[in-house]
Amino acid sequence: MALGSRSSAIGPGYPVSRAPAVSALFGFSGPPDPALAGRMAEALSHRGRQPVELDVGREGTIAFRALHESDAGLWRTSDRTLAIAGQIFEEDGEKLLEEIAASPERINELRGFFVLVYRDGDHWRLMRDGAGRRTIYWALHEERLRFAIEPKGILAAPSFPRRIRPAAIAQYLAFSFVPGSGTMLEGVHELPAGHVLHWRAGDTEVRLERVFQPEKCGRDQEDDPEFWIERFREEHARAVSDLRSVGTPYGVFLSGGIDSSIVTAEVARQTSGKVRTYAIHFGRKYPNELEHARAVAVACGTDHEEVEIHPKHFLPELRGILWHLDDPIGDPVTVPNFALAQHASREVRFIFNGEGGDPCFGGPKNIPMLLHHWYGLARDEGFRERRYLESYRRAYEELPRLLTPEWRAQFSDEDLEGVLRPYLSEGPPSSFLDKLTTVNIREKGAHLILPKVERMLAAAGLTPLSPLFDERLVELSFRMPSRLRLDRGIEKVVLKRAYEDVIPPSIIERPKSGMRVPVHFWCQGELKHYLKKILSPKEVRRVGIFRPERVQQLLAYDTEEGPGRYGLRLWMLMTFEIWRRLVIDREPL
Repeated sequence: MALGSRSSAIGPGYPVSRAPAVSALFGFSGPPDPALAGRMAEALSHRGRQPVELDVGREGTIAFRALHESDAGLWRTSDRTLAIAGQIFEEDGEKLLEEIAASPERINELRGFFVLVYRDGDHWRLMRDGAGRRTIYWALHEERLRFAIEPKGILAAPSFPRRIRPAAIAQYLAFSFVPGSGTMLEGVHELPAGHVLHWRAGDTEVRLERVFQPEKCGRDQEDDPEFWIERFREEHARAVSDLRSVGTPYGVFLSGGIDSSIVTAEVARQTSGKVRTYAIHFGRKYPNELEHARAVAVACGTDHEEVEIHPKHFLPELRGILWHLDDPIGDPVTVPNFALAQHASREVRFIFNGEGGDPCFGGPKNIPMLLHHWYGLARDEGFRERRYLESYRRAYEELPRLLTPEWRAQFSDEDLEGVLRPYLSEGPPSSFLDKLTTVNIREKGAHLILPKVERMLAAAGLTPLSPLFDERLVELSFRMPSRLRLDRGIEKVVLKRAYEDVIPPSIIERPKSGMRVPVHFWCQGELKHYLKKILSPKEVRRVGIFRPERVQQLLAYDTEEGPGRYGLRLWMLMTFEIWRRLVIDREPL
């Protein structure tokens, strides 16, 4: 172990946090309804610790509750209300309300990590920041627009139907999350990142306006790599500085990859005294990146800790952990994120992370897509979309084998390929790498990475800080020459060049490996009994979504097609089934 690093293990049955999560924002249009407001507040009682701030009027009800003083708030005049959850940089709420009242388009210029609600008479606007670092959901039900920072708030109304959207099942299995504005539930929608929702009393539909479109900013004429490397350093430093101003104490999740390493380096450079860094692993017998994280910690002079987790540590509280996700996310890294956040919450309140490096500056899945784009032989309609789905390596190929005929009949290929077609078809941006970057930012970033991190850290009472998802850096990634993102098979060139004088060469030169959660082994060992119980043939047959015989083949790690990603697919099935029982069957935690 390197000097200055510590090793810890999370104790068995480490409890789900009852600490308040990051700020609440919810409400509805129409006449006052104290009962409905109370039910929504109760459903979101795990968010925020300060008293609920209410704006109740003839046109509707808006409620806000903060966790930290640095969270935004609620401002109002006689006929206008502005509520913000999160942070809008370099803005004063009261003054901003005046500016928006004078020019509503002012909303389109806001930058930060936030969601907001603005009501002007009977005209409602909901907005989500450009990258999607906060989420907000909405529904039209019983002639009201309802909105909440989590779907739980919308489902608080007893009359709201809880029906699974069939296409969402296929999307979840193919992506490991539900992409686009849809959710797993019919009638509940997620506001896409960088969008404003418009609605007036009496409307039967909402209007969505996209106000953050970085892929359309165009490539800059400047071609000198050194110019862009310096620009990246400056913008990244500014993004970290803005986030540091949000509050203290803060730490960094340091995996040892290039993304979290450069964030650690920049946070340490701007901080007097030692920065707390945390690395996670699953036991010495499994592959890990601990030596790389230690090397960065030593180079940056951080107070470093290595945290070990096993299924026995989180299994007793797994239902509670997944309850915080709301819409199911099948990425196995969700639970390690939660466990590490719980551990870090003993010492810090804000956590920097390296999320955003892959989607914004070239991740490893771009390479096979580009090779297929250049050299692939199949050129029939939809070949790019199908290749993208295959590259995810989730359960796209399992759909015909795993789903019952009744459920397969309720969706079409368009529900999958149609999600990707607007990104990968002809039209701007013209570069295929830019097209991949756009879909990775707007779908994987805004509907998987950022909601996953926010939910899991918020469940521990922490605020996630993701500087690489800053809107200025997102725009920069499209303005700079493509070869600074991906050059002859080398990814994230600009990140590596910008910090090569600080980060150890071993980090710069090594290929990406990612956090390898050992679900393949867990599902054969420590999770096997739990999986066999929750995915029993009797229960699977009763629900009627999945074919029991196929589930049993996966549980036995024995399929006719040869070795598959058994652990990942079982984890996705387990996550979905827990979500279904909690949300559809309304089982208690």
